[in-house]
Formats: sequence, structure tokens, C-alpha cells
Amino acid sequence: MVFKKKKRDAPEIPLASTADVAFLLLIFFIATTVFSMEEGLTVLLPTKGSKIVKVNVKNVARIVADEYGNVTIDKQPIAIEDIEDEVRMRIAENDKLVISLETHPRCEYGVMVSVLDQLKLANATRFSLRALKAD
Repeated sequence: MVFKKKKRDAPEIPLASTADVAFLLLIFFIATTVFSMEEGLTVLLPTKGSKIVKVNVKNVARIVADEYGNVTIDKQPIAIEDIEDEVRMRIAENDKLVISLETHPRCEYGVMVSVLDQLKLANATRFSLRALKAD
């Protein structure tokens, strides 16, 4: 007796539900993802009825960024990485300290952002921003 071999169909993976599974995975990852919100410096902008507050000169630390990216604190050159420690020390000595950050209009924006980051790390809560006059 001779047996004939039956032709077998090639095995297939059903793809009909692939889109459904992908959609469910997408919803799962969107629903379970936690986005970290970095908290920046709180900036209070003056309003129309704001009063001008006079600050004693000894309570002000003046940080200046010139057009070449050089940074000084009270006319003393300082590296951007050292600003945090310097400001922390000054705030420990004088809890009424106000930081005045003044940047030249042609100074790179990243320098100002780096200085602001250092102020945030130093927990400086009172500061002012000002643009220097262009030469």
C-alpha cells in the first residue's frame, strides 16, 4: 500500500490583531509614564502698581557677564562653576542678599542660563535681571 503525502500549508502567524496589541501597548506606556517636572526659579515680575524697593548697597551682589562671556562678582573674575559656592557663602553671611545679574546684549544666552542655574543650585531666592547698555 502506497501512501500519498498531503501537501501542507506553510504555517502562518495571524497578523489581524497586531494593530490592536500595538495600540494597547501604546496606551499602557502613555498611562504609566511619569514625566519629571523640573522646577525652575520663581520670577516675580513687577506689575503696574508695584512699588520701587530700595535695597542697601551692602546687601547687593553684582554679577556681570560681558560680551565675551566673562563673569565677575563685584568686579572680581569668577568661573561659572564657582558661582554656586560663592553665592552660598555670601548668603550665609548676609541673609538679606540680593543678586543683581547683569548681562551684555551681545553675551551668549547660554552664559546667562548657566549663571541662573548656579543661582538656583545656591538656593538664591532674591535676584534681579538687567541688560547692560551696548557700547
